[in-house]
Amino acid sequence: MKQRHITIFVTLLLVSSFSLVQAQNVQDRPGPITRPMIVEIAKNTYFINEFGMNAMYVLVGDKSALVIDTGTGFCDFKGIVESLTDLPYKVVLTHGHPDHAGGINQFETVYMNLADTAMATHIPFEQKVEYGEIMRKMNIGYKNVWGYVKEDVITSTELPEIKPIQDEQVFDLGNRKVTAYYAPGHSPGCTAFLDMNSKILFSGDAANGNVGTRLPVSTTLRYLVRLKELQPSYDRMFTGHISYAGTIDVYSQKLEVLDDIIEAFRSILRGDAEVKEVQNHLFPEMKNTVAVYGKASVGFDPNKLWEEGEEHIIY
Repeated sequence: MKQRHITIFVTLLLVSSFSLVQAQNVQDRPGPITRPMIVEIAKNTYFINEFGMNAMYVLVGDKSALVIDTGTGFCDFKGIVESLTDLPYKVVLTHGHPDHAGGINQFETVYMNLADTAMATHIPFEQKVEYGEIMRKMNIGYKNVWGYVKEDVITSTELPEIKPIQDEQVFDLGNRKVTAYYAPGHSPGCTAFLDMNSKILFSGDAANGNVGTRLPVSTTLRYLVRLKELQPSYDRMFTGHISYAGTIDVYSQKLEVLDDIIEAFRSILRGDAEVKEVQNHLFPEMKNTVAVYGKASVGFDPNKLWEEGEEHIIY
């Protein structure tokens, strides 16, 4: 087994005392942390924080491992994976957006819901760089934490072989089974992964508190209700954006957030939602229509509430 380099930073003070000397020798880097952070969140279950841009995960069983998401491409993620395990592994995507699929060029084969194939395989270098700059300027958490530059972005244009993930497909890692569940909404191909061993649902961006959907609200709601019904098979939910932007904390998203998301979408279909126009947090010049309920603020298209011809039943 290769040596595992697991670094857990609890506070910015600890980060600074550990890394400032190193940062002084690195030119043109705004922050002290120049490598992705790796945290073991359960036995043989690793969270990789790619500079606050996204969350990737490595789950290791007795015979193989599963890699969930590939990040934006600002690091040698393949090298990180292979420092954590010398077992064979499969790479899966929760969805095809650039901050989750931007690193697929580092792998030979990637599994995903084919509905997101086009977006996952057409991510230009410039889009990755732009996202990195947006995250650097995001006014969330600590200032000047991350020490990446655009030259860190993997420039390879090689694409992996794309293989389909089926709804409820099981990945058997050896005494550890992980099941895929479709959860379209945030994107047409959103997929969550349930690990019964750690009792963690890896939900990608399907069930974040600020999730938005361009699909019919009824469709998104139906799949979110199914994720809720999977409880008590999981008691923690790790999303695609733990330790977002300048934060370095590592917490499960509170499970009641999913309850609030579901109720927010239900209120839209009932016609009694608290609706607001808010600035898009990534692109402040844009505005989104959202429904607010509890800890949730969900985006939706007012013209796409139900599927065509669908009976209006609220789940």
